[in-house]
Amino acid sequence: MPTLLSSDLARSLAEAGFLALDQGDWSRARHIFFVLMAFRRESEFPYVGMSMVELLQLRWDAARCWALLGLDQVPGSRALADLREMAAQRGVSS
Repeated sequence: MPTLLSSDLARSLAEAGFLALDQGDWSRARHIFFVLMAFRRESEFPYVGMSMVELLQLRWDAARCWALLGLDQVPGSRALADLREMAAQRGVSS
């Protein structure tokens, strides 16, 4: 079965999601990362993006959960492991 979302389009979509993050447009970022996740579940980008959406809103538990979910899909992701650790450390102090 051919992939419905090419690598180039997936990369562009991830970039758009991270741009929405930079602009503080949480709703748009979430939507973009959910779409990306639907088509590229094996990619770390949607999980990194969702974890960052939550981190930037100081939602430590949710950020950690997204990182853990991503690590289930992409076990070797250093970025997701770092986000999981960051969210766990920040959540302890709150």
